[in-house]
Amino acid sequence: MRATRFLLLAIVAGCLSLEAGLEAKAAEYGFSTYVLGQNAFSAGVTPPPGTYVTSATGLYTANIGRTVEFGGVTLGAGATVDLNISAINGLYVFDHKVFGGNLGVSATVPVGFINIDAMVTAGVLSAQRSTEGGGLGDIVSKVQLGWQHGEFSHTMYVQAVAPTGRYETGFNPIIGLHRPGIDTGWAFTWANKATSLQWNGALGVTFNFENTATDYKTGNEFHFEWAIGYELGPGLVVGLVGYDYRQLTGDSGSGDHLGPFRGSVDAIGLGASGTTLLGAMPIIINVRGYKEFNAENRWEGYSSTMSATIRF
Repeated sequence: MRATRFLLLAIVAGCLSLEAGLEAKAAEYGFSTYVLGQNAFSAGVTPPPGTYVTSATGLYTANIGRTVEFGGVTLGAGATVDLNISAINGLYVFDHKVFGGNLGVSATVPVGFINIDAMVTAGVLSAQRSTEGGGLGDIVSKVQLGWQHGEFSHTMYVQAVAPTGRYETGFNPIIGLHRPGIDTGWAFTWANKATSLQWNGALGVTFNFENTATDYKTGNEFHFEWAIGYELGPGLVVGLVGYDYRQLTGDSGSGDHLGPFRGSVDAIGLGASGTTLLGAMPIIINVRGYKEFNAENRWEGYSSTMSATIRF
């Protein structure tokens, strides 16, 4: 029970600790290069040595309640966005232990399609406009090191975002943010066999570099994802999922015309993870859906994701 209380407090603290003590600012475009909601069940588990391929698809539909910088123009309050992202991830976990843990390297290649409707202001001119299009997203490379101690697993990681995605300044359908970044964090999983409960958390910080096309440098960002699941049987978990986002430092650069303002968002939803067979090959299926709330100066809406992982 003491361990359960500790993990529950850790989850609550991760959600709330930065709310009161730090002034947050807003990211350019109102989006982050780190995709919120990508960690849930088994967040802290680095799998055994081998090669793993994951196919994932996500849907996001949202609106924003205030103006936001968008590639040198301004989108008015009430803008809406519909985004469809698909990605392939390849993970290789080495045979040899490093500091007693499993070392893995991976790369994620996304593609997407976006539709935006907004009141667009450029200079003194404003007009209601829409834009849509698709293309390659920003490629993410990652190094992770994970350990397992009985029922408790945890993983440290560092990942780099390369500005490879479709991008144009102005009101255009962008898939990448033209914003290089480094994200580092720690994730844990405690699968308590006595209660069949699984406790998960993943916290990280994104360090952003300047968007050289707009001279806009987004401040650093904090994200926390969590999941509390119940194991219905071997390989099958269902439960609550969520995430919390806060920006830690202010934006800067000559392209920041709106000045500092608070930006944050929270989300909660339902998720499930299960293992089935594709012929004789095991395949892990993950499904999650989130409802965002408490958004300030950031997009707020609904997101869902589904993924399938195969080990070769």
